[in-house]
Amino acid sequence: MEKYNHKNIEAKWQKYWSEQPELYTAADESGKDKQYILDMFPYPSGNGLHAGHVESYTATDIMSRYLRLKGKNVLHPQGWDAFGLPAENYAIKTKIQPAITTRQAVATFKQQMKMMGFSYDWSRELNSSEPDYYKWTQWFFLLLYKNGLAYKKKAKVNWCASCQTVLANEQAEGGVCERCGHPVTQKDMEQWFFKITDFIEPSFAKATEAKERITSGLLDGLNKVDWPESTKAAQKNWIGKSEGAIIKFSIFNFQFSNKSQKPNGQKYFEVFTTRVDTIFGCTYLVVAPEHKILNELKLRIKNWPEVEKYLEQSNKKTDLERMESKEKTGVELKGIKAVNPFNGQELPLFVADYVLAHYGTGAIMAVPAHDQRDFEFAKKYNLPIKQVVKPKDVLRSVVVGITVEERFKEELKRNGIKFEVGLSKNKREHIRVILGKKQIEIYIKLAQTYLKPDSWVEIIGSENIFIFKDRVIKNFSFNDKKILNICQKFEPLVKHYKSLWEMLEANLFYQGWICYVDDGVLVNSGEYNGLTSAEAREKMTEWLEKEKVGRRKINYKIRDWLVSRQRYWGAPIPIIYCRKCSEISNNQFPISKQIPNPKNIKFQTTIFDGEEYAMIPVPEKDLPVKLPTDVDFMPTGQSPLVNSESFHKVKCPVCGSKARRESDTMDTFVCSSWYYFRYADVQNKKEFAGKEMIKKWLPVDLYVGGAEHTVLHLLYARFFTKVLHNLGYIDFDEPFLKLRHQGIILAEDGRKMSKSLGNVVNPDEVVKQYGADALRLFEMFMGPLEDMKPWNTRGIIGQVRFLEKIWQFYHKVKLTDCGGGANKPCENVPEGMPRLLHKTIKKITEDIEALRFNTAIAQLMIFINFASKAETMPQAAAEKFLILLAPFAPHLAEELWANIKSPLPPFAKGGSHSIFKEKWPEYDKNMVKNETINLVIQINGKTRDMIKVSADISEAEAKKLALASEKIKKWLVGKEAVKIIFVKGKLVNIVIK
Repeated sequence: MEKYNHKNIEAKWQKYWSEQPELYTAADESGKDKQYILDMFPYPSGNGLHAGHVESYTATDIMSRYLRLKGKNVLHPQGWDAFGLPAENYAIKTKIQPAITTRQAVATFKQQMKMMGFSYDWSRELNSSEPDYYKWTQWFFLLLYKNGLAYKKKAKVNWCASCQTVLANEQAEGGVCERCGHPVTQKDMEQWFFKITDFIEPSFAKATEAKERITSGLLDGLNKVDWPESTKAAQKNWIGKSEGAIIKFSIFNFQFSNKSQKPNGQKYFEVFTTRVDTIFGCTYLVVAPEHKILNELKLRIKNWPEVEKYLEQSNKKTDLERMESKEKTGVELKGIKAVNPFNGQELPLFVADYVLAHYGTGAIMAVPAHDQRDFEFAKKYNLPIKQVVKPKDVLRSVVVGITVEERFKEELKRNGIKFEVGLSKNKREHIRVILGKKQIEIYIKLAQTYLKPDSWVEIIGSENIFIFKDRVIKNFSFNDKKILNICQKFEPLVKHYKSLWEMLEANLFYQGWICYVDDGVLVNSGEYNGLTSAEAREKMTEWLEKEKVGRRKINYKIRDWLVSRQRYWGAPIPIIYCRKCSEISNNQFPISKQIPNPKNIKFQTTIFDGEEYAMIPVPEKDLPVKLPTDVDFMPTGQSPLVNSESFHKVKCPVCGSKARRESDTMDTFVCSSWYYFRYADVQNKKEFAGKEMIKKWLPVDLYVGGAEHTVLHLLYARFFTKVLHNLGYIDFDEPFLKLRHQGIILAEDGRKMSKSLGNVVNPDEVVKQYGADALRLFEMFMGPLEDMKPWNTRGIIGQVRFLEKIWQFYHKVKLTDCGGGANKPCENVPEGMPRLLHKTIKKITEDIEALRFNTAIAQLMIFINFASKAETMPQAAAEKFLILLAPFAPHLAEELWANIKSPLPPFAKGGSHSIFKEKWPEYDKNMVKNETINLVIQINGKTRDMIKVSADISEAEAKKLALASEKIKKWLVGKEAVKIIFVKGKLVNIVIK
């Protein structure tokens, strides 16, 4: 028997597939049901495919092959997200044009994909760095610009003064430049933005023929798609919708009379909060370092040099660093106070960089008793903490075991008070008690009775109580120094605490209760005491609006999408700056066939060197604006395109005068926000995709890619789709109906694969040694698709053995039609083979559709292990098994199919055709039913016996057998069977008394 040789088999079939492209080509004219199966297209790095690529691409390949076998018209394309910073960085080092290195990387990727046997429709291949693609990326920019959805304004960027360049966040981690190690600062620069915030909530279509149609928003649209809940939650968190109120805080010593405080024209600033119910607990306020009020009050701030120094330090941090930093820093604005409009209390004002200028109003009211960030800040700067919301009717108490008599625990149990015993960090016994409100007085009495001298017990929650042997202090303040002094006198271990709340918060059992961030019942809040948080928010907001010191407000954390990059390797922004046109008033956009001329929208303008320029859209006939090649890549602080005179010197398309091109390029996420449309009509030279082709193929039925794209790419793609729907180009507003993420494949040592760690698995080497089919099977068999899992070389060896076992079986087994196909028993065939085959068809069909590839492969193994004992096998059964195997191990399946179907070469006249032209087998419902089951027999719900019976046993027969069981008879002695319950196919339960 010829030995299984994966190299020869895989090379042979990859050659055949390349010569038979129609096998995998999606048919635009077909009347079959369509399925659009899509991978997130890769960035073609010089490193080639990695294990994660193989995992996700194998998953979609299995699904695509399966659906074709099911008779579907499958669109399964591939392309290249080819623009990006790595290629430009490489160009800086090597002086080699990014276009050249990108083409080389694409060739490597494509060869590796073919090596893996992926069944892509290569006739639809696209490359985002090719002019015929980015022409339409530029068209999308103009579509947004001409509809008022693209604009330019100043924004902060990460700046490296040494490299003279803008850095992406990932290049500025730790506050230093990854290129040179120089400190990164924040710098204001003119940037382009897309108005993604216009599509957070549903909107009416702007297209005149679709006025009544509503485009779902980025929030509510998530309800329409089959996505992982974690991904939906991440998008919602990124959007950050919060309903609250704007509150006006007046500055310093302006006089107000009781509750009629109003700004009265005096200076004030606004704060956004979702927790107006906590305002009586506000003990200080904080503004962001960028807040305009700092400059306005500069002359009145007594410690301005200290503040200015802090502002300089903050300017070096990225927003991400400011948000994630555990250490909260800030400086008080001495000489300045703010006034709480609810009670007239004067409050200190701080500048701190944990507040961001672009979220809310750039200022917060700090309530340290009910916000963790404020709590940490207050703890550091020794600021008051005032509790104004308490949990409803729930209390906690921690008792140090040595401070009470042993009988204390017995009395707790006797009085029905819940507690558990554990050890503290210093190995002391701690009794952790949970109380209901009605148990407070009993607990106080027990505590005072069994407390040892010079000891105490506290209760925290809906009431705060300190219990000493000789006194009880109710509703104490967390700032109560007298109580702290007593505790420190009794217990040396707490002497280092500066405040009572710091002492209590150190106890893990109280964390989340000292700084209580949830809703509850108001206390210490004047006339609002006793209201729930929800009730108080409503009444307080009404008061703010009535007194004209605030208003209701919905706020979003998401900001408009900054899309301009001061880089070379990206799609040029199709804008021309004209000095002359800025002087022409009421200038309108030129009308375009592709993009309707919006009414009453003038050219936007910008300032260069103190002069105003109109921003003119490049006419469509002049697209694409191509990247020049006469460019110096060395960073100068401006886009490299500025250095190309052939590029930036141009005539204005409106007035003909001298003008200049925009030198920034677009964020690469713009390219990936619409590529799934282009696959539907990749050869179209007149539009990004024809309406008929979009209608035929879109939206995407299954989209698979890494969870690292949970927010940005997926959010931006949804935004583009909603824009097109809103403007009447398409009739759907969500691009990806079903989304799944593949899990990360770790190295064998359990760490993330990394070149620096030397633990990267190279697919080329694995395929060379073990074969593509083995690698495909192994990565799918490692575990559920979405799970993180470690590489294990022994596992891939196991898959090689599985393939060898199939190979050997098909070379030794005798195939026969047995006169009746797969369902009719044959000589020397194990009795259960037909039934197992149908169960295998059912199992694998269901598992593929649910993307449970690991359990599908397990079922293939079960069948071949069973079948390998046979000397004879029905031809039809042998064929069906190979079709089931084909999506997972296509090379071996094709080879064995050719062997059993015809002695002639595949595709030769009279020879077999590809297995992928076959039909997916169907199972017989009667054949998948179990012939026998294990019938459970219970007495009063407890299992006492289990007997094997016919799967279709009647109720009467089941009851008869149950009562006849010797194990059951002994339970019935002297008892009466009052009821016998029968659950078909599962159990008999005998109820006795």
